[in-house]
Amino acid sequence: MKYKLSIALSLLLALPLMGQSFKKLIKTGDKYYHDGFYTEAVNTYLQAEQEAPDDLELMHKIGQAYLKSKYKDRALQYLQKVYDQVENPSPPLQFQLGLAYQYNHKFVEALDYFQAYRDVTENTFEADQHIMQCAIGIEFVNNPDEVKIINLTNVNSDNQDYAPLITADGKSLIFTSRREGSTGGEMAYDNNYYEDIYISHFEGGQWSAPKQISENINTSYHECGAAIAPDGKRLFVYMDEGDGDFYMSTFDGKEWSTLRPVGGVNSPYRELSVSINEEGNKLYFSSNRPGGYGGFDLYVSTLDQYGEWGKPINLGPKINTAGDEDAPFIHPKGDVLYFSSTGHLGMGGFDIFKSKWHREKWTTPINLGYPINTAQDDNYFVIAKDNVYGYYATAREDGLGGNDIYAILMDKKDYQDTPEAAPHMTLSRATLEKTNSTFLEGKITDQESGKTLDAEVILSDNQKNIVIARVYSDPVTGLFRIPIPDGTNFGLTVEREGYLFYSQNFTQSELKPQQKIYKEIALQSTRVGSVGILKNIFFDTNQSTIKAESLIELNQIYALLKAHPNVVIRINGHTDDVGDDTYNQALSEKRAEAVAHYLLNFGIAPHRLSSKGFGESQPIASNQHEEGGRALNRRTEIEIVKILESGF
Repeated sequence: MKYKLSIALSLLLALPLMGQSFKKLIKTGDKYYHDGFYTEAVNTYLQAEQEAPDDLELMHKIGQAYLKSKYKDRALQYLQKVYDQVENPSPPLQFQLGLAYQYNHKFVEALDYFQAYRDVTENTFEADQHIMQCAIGIEFVNNPDEVKIINLTNVNSDNQDYAPLITADGKSLIFTSRREGSTGGEMAYDNNYYEDIYISHFEGGQWSAPKQISENINTSYHECGAAIAPDGKRLFVYMDEGDGDFYMSTFDGKEWSTLRPVGGVNSPYRELSVSINEEGNKLYFSSNRPGGYGGFDLYVSTLDQYGEWGKPINLGPKINTAGDEDAPFIHPKGDVLYFSSTGHLGMGGFDIFKSKWHREKWTTPINLGYPINTAQDDNYFVIAKDNVYGYYATAREDGLGGNDIYAILMDKKDYQDTPEAAPHMTLSRATLEKTNSTFLEGKITDQESGKTLDAEVILSDNQKNIVIARVYSDPVTGLFRIPIPDGTNFGLTVEREGYLFYSQNFTQSELKPQQKIYKEIALQSTRVGSVGILKNIFFDTNQSTIKAESLIELNQIYALLKAHPNVVIRINGHTDDVGDDTYNQALSEKRAEAVAHYLLNFGIAPHRLSSKGFGESQPIASNQHEEGGRALNRRTEIEIVKILESGF
């Protein structure tokens, strides 16, 4: 009896202690979360979960922290439990659950939650971006590239390993790690060891055990390998000096030199990643310095005749977005630029893209597809000169710990020479192999002079919110040819710098197998008074809410404004003559305003956008018939109303 009383008393005394411990863990986890240490927040919340496994508020905290961590897919089980047990799930919870499904590559389920959130939120922009990512994810996963991804287990550790660098011959791999045994052996504020740079060599058919690269490079603080020259004799290192700068070391055949700053490139702002071409006269790097298009942009600096790096030049709006562009890698041949981006359309997080040097400019970047890219962050892609193996860092379920370094046995078909006029597939080749053999052919000219133009032709599936293919018209004849696969609602865009883009829509009823459609397309220069009809902007009948099928076209308007920072536009709304004049006027105003307001989400300055409704007052066809009449009069336009002296 005395023994039982003792146990009961012990339990009673433990209850308040457990309560104090739980509250302390929650408080500590909350601090980690708000300070941006999401992995530490997760670990602390998981300790608290042992004391209160059914606490819904705690489950929500764990799910939210996982969404911010490297293990975003693990949020699903927690957020699903919360969603299933609360009486009226909030819109933010719907959105978070959509994210959790997206990160698990369950894109169809994710779309349901994003669409539910879109239906009840006033600003649909964020949901729309994820809807497009899921649409791309569905296509990519259903049409995977023929690559093999291999975890370099004898190189990776149970901690963070990332930023792989490869010499042009593919024989030396340099990477950054936060593993045990780092120089100084100290841990940083996030309970991980400080960064050191390691090197491994391909010997006897496998990668050797990695070794620290040099005492002249590694210190007791952070160093991250940023680039290796193709010949392996110059190493660029990122260090947290100032806000983050580049340093360089040279190899004399025996030892690496001490680090020295890279003049002409470093700035008071942050420079994260860098790549050098084979000739050694161009540096491509990422920086968040002012004057860019978004967060981090990509720049190039050229070595001058005095051996100094020249003024960095922004790579422009084809490459840079309102998001972040990082980890540039210029192929040793100099004709392909690889980089990671959160702004170009991908599956989620950072995706890896490539752009080709074509007719003295960089082409629109192409997503490397699945399984190289996933819904999580995929970064630091490099490739040897022979294009057989690529390397990158990502967090996967088969990883040893955090980010690991993976080798990619590339698809040989992606590196075969193709005719210049061949379409650049933005999706897997399998997508167009399912074609109904319908082709769109045409000729592109300048509207005013009639001169043939070299322009980019973009085919999109509006229903799926994906860009299918891009092709360039012939620079001499202006001719192009592009296949149209099976589908229900296609958008065609033609764009060229200095011109207003052209927009066309095709529906399934207009397309027949074995059909050839020919279009003469005259582009208007970007001058005051130029007006283009946005044929891929859609609204429900008598509504001013933009339909999801319009997302590709909205992104195209943003691309135009980004490429021409001195252009001021007005969005014009028009209706047919069915119904009351006053009602039609109000509807046209609301629709035009909806498009203009949506574009502000891209970060376009408000003084560059306006809207106006014209109701039924400016028909372009007869209102006597629907097809070829009223259907044409119901339209949204983009009009250039002013050209600023500078892009501010």
